[in-house]
Amino acid sequence: MKEVLKILFCLTLIMISISYYETNYVFGDKQTKEQIKIAFNDATKLFQNGDYNQAITIYDQILESNPNNISTLNMKGIAHSNMEQHTKSLKEFYKVLENDPENARALAGMGVGFGNLGEYSESLVYLKKADEANPNNTVIKNYKDIIENTLKKYPYTPTEKPTNTMKQTIGNIPSWVKQTTNWWTITSISDEKFTNNIQYLIKKEIITIPENKKFENTNELKMISSIRNNLSIWTQNETSDEEFYKNVNWLIENKFIKIDSIKTMKEIEYEKYLFDKYLKDILKKMQSETRYIEYPNPSQDVIKKFLRNVEKWNFDKEVGMSSEDFPSPTYEIIDETYLIKYKIYINEQPSGLPLDHTSTLENSFEFWENVELNTNGQEARIIFEITKSKADANVWITWVVRNIGEGVLGHAHLGKGVVEVALGDYNCDGSFQLYDVESVESIMTHELGHSVGLPHTNDKENIMYPSMTPSYAYCLLS
Repeated sequence: MKEVLKILFCLTLIMISISYYETNYVFGDKQTKEQIKIAFNDATKLFQNGDYNQAITIYDQILESNPNNISTLNMKGIAHSNMEQHTKSLKEFYKVLENDPENARALAGMGVGFGNLGEYSESLVYLKKADEANPNNTVIKNYKDIIENTLKKYPYTPTEKPTNTMKQTIGNIPSWVKQTTNWWTITSISDEKFTNNIQYLIKKEIITIPENKKFENTNELKMISSIRNNLSIWTQNETSDEEFYKNVNWLIENKFIKIDSIKTMKEIEYEKYLFDKYLKDILKKMQSETRYIEYPNPSQDVIKKFLRNVEKWNFDKEVGMSSEDFPSPTYEIIDETYLIKYKIYINEQPSGLPLDHTSTLENSFEFWENVELNTNGQEARIIFEITKSKADANVWITWVVRNIGEGVLGHAHLGKGVVEVALGDYNCDGSFQLYDVESVESIMTHELGHSVGLPHTNDKENIMYPSMTPSYAYCLLS
């Protein structure tokens, strides 16, 4: 083992330079793609710097003539969420889902938003949909796990959703529809032609399809035959229009025909009204029952607790200690192999931390214990032993929430001393966000490598490479 040096090693994150941007954009009647791109990128840089109000100003300017811009609506929703303006955030994500019902980011945003209002059952509905839309997203799974656990710990009475009481109307069906329907029943025209007729009727609000109403379909082949027969009878004026709606609805519900849009503008506006009323009802209930809320993003709670108790987690003095102030590790030679023994003291994790890094630290220990090293021309192996005495420890390990340097993920003395690992940063969405377990483990393994005497390497595949890009546990932009 090389002589212990008084050197502090760091694992760093390459940072993107962020500067101030003017927020006064003048667009014509139609924004060009290039104009939107420039404005959006400028807003995003402000957003990443935590300047949410300025970012929203630009987002609003984009949306004035491009109201259904999905990316802009999503970013605006996240900005409001980070400002703890949860109802405003939910309304932006709602707009996204009106245009893109399977947008995973908006679905997750809705889940987070309802969780922030303490409406956990509704939150879970959206997070499950988000998980279905993007099953490989760790952030969505983390949020879903939190809400599921919260529901187990804190049973509550969900806010009642307003009932959609809009009456379904039956319009006057043009005579030509009966003719084309008759042709379809005898297979004289294609399914596409028949579907086009149905779409026309719906878009013109001549017919409406009752929501979530299903009909008996025990045998699909027989049902199709039966429906053709029923509609054939209808074309002969022998049954009511209600029978027509019933049969067509069955075809839609069972996806034998696809309707691009089955909602009228009136229905869309009414649904938005009900959604806004639902949010108001939730807020009223929150005030009346003083509902306890466990916020779904624990990153915010962790940083708030840290800021309230800065001194406890201020390790500047410890980090500033010389490595010579720590006892040297011991060693023995067995079968011509150096067994270098390190005693490790582990500081407790910050309170409220939802991710267990203490258990994953064992993986970092195991990693280095299984690596074959070389010292003085002989094989060497590391052995770690946990101690509860700081005085006896060769290495002190701690997790920190504070800023330990621009783009710095961790610190460590070379050979022995303090190992310091950051648990998160402000580089994902401008707010403090915790790293995921895998990222913290990688940082810890790297810094632990320094603590046993290993320097940086130029090999990007090696754990001792000096930089990495961490992943976040709860950032909606991940």
